[in-house]
Amino acid sequence: MNVPFRLGTTSFIHPGGWAFNVERLAGRVEDVEILFFESDGLPGADEARHLAEHKARTGITYSLHTPLDASLASANESRRQASVSSVRRALEVAIPFRPEVAIVHVYLGEHEHDPNIPSDLDAWRARARLSLESILASGIAPRDLCVEVLDYDFALIEPVIVDLGLSVALDVGHLVRDGADELALLRRHLHRTRVIQWHGLDPMGRDHRGLQYYPRDRARMLIDTLFAEGYDGVLTLEVFREADLDVSLAIVTSLLEDRPS
Repeated sequence: MNVPFRLGTTSFIHPGGWAFNVERLAGRVEDVEILFFESDGLPGADEARHLAEHKARTGITYSLHTPLDASLASANESRRQASVSSVRRALEVAIPFRPEVAIVHVYLGEHEHDPNIPSDLDAWRARARLSLESILASGIAPRDLCVEVLDYDFALIEPVIVDLGLSVALDVGHLVRDGADELALLRRHLHRTRVIQWHGLDPMGRDHRGLQYYPRDRARMLIDTLFAEGYDGVLTLEVFREADLDVSLAIVTSLLEDRPS
């Protein structure tokens, strides 16, 4: 369909490796979020080469999600430095398949939903900035480094993102999970957003489920906003099961077909 954005999903849809998933997702999506969730579980050279070959053959694009265990604003200096090294290593491994963007987490504490938040937010921002500058020193362009919206007020980290010229990965599914107004934040940050991560929250409170659990009226407003603003980044269906991808793709197709011609 003639849409301004690229529709994507994750590399964890089918049981198997990254290249295995990309091969089976070809023709269904235009971008695959390559999930390097574990710093000690990165692919080898052969896997990276297969991803590069598939990209050259099909024109698919990649969004790289860097390790979740990297705590880039940690008050523990050795952990902060190790986290920077972990992200830089992930970027190095990804060089052969040239991801269009890389996504990082900057936690308010040591991890998401950490109740022990820093009392000195200026010091926290300074640590985050130092880590992000070190990652940029590896050669990635500032615009290609996306800081993901997490479980705290994004305005806290926004000055660092603006000062460094970074981009945003906006997880609207998590915003709904956390009771935030995801559409208001979408409109505020869309001009610097390269990746939108979209998924539903099922009745048991589990996220990363299909879009049948995302309110249809808000889904319509989300799609309409992307068209109105000419969003040309990636809209990632951030689900991890084939059944959730199937229903989500069907819903997106329906929303696009219902738009006025």
